Amino acid sequence: MCFRSRPKFVIKYATSTMKDKKYKELKFSAVGYSIGKLVQIVEVLKVVIPDLYQQNRITSVAYQTIDSNQKVLKQQLYPKLEVILSIEPFKEKNEGTQDKLDEKDRKLFEEHMKKRSEEIEKNRGRGRGRGRRGGFRARRGRFRGRRFGFRGNR
Repeated sequence: MCFRSRPKFVIKYATSTMKDKKYKELKFSAVGYSIGKLVQIVEVLKVVIPDLYQQNRITSVAYQTIDSNQKVLKQQLYPKLEVILSIEPFKEKNEGTQDKLDEKDRKLFEEHMKKRSEEIEKNRGRGRGRGRRGGFRARRGRFRGRRFGFRGNR
């Protein structure tokens, strides 16, 4: 998963693979800034797909900058989060293992997600903001009207 991944499409792909292709396990990993998106995606998947068990593991990854003589110029450490979602419970319970959500909590989260999406749809409308239609900025290059956009006779 990368920083530019869109959570909506990752969630859609993950739900389709779990339901249609009958996979029993999904593995995700994220490094650095993309960890926030990974957490968001995993929490939504646990609500959308019932009875998912979760196992987390956090480590660090070292990236090195090497010159032409194979000498290390700079080394940076980045956090890495690995998440495994499974339909079956894990055999070994580690520090990062989470059980499935209770049905009551899952329904509560699902209602909240539906309410939030309805609010977004309600607020999405035709505003009078700076859209990409018409006007000087929407057209690439020079304005094609008379005298830099003046209307009327001059």
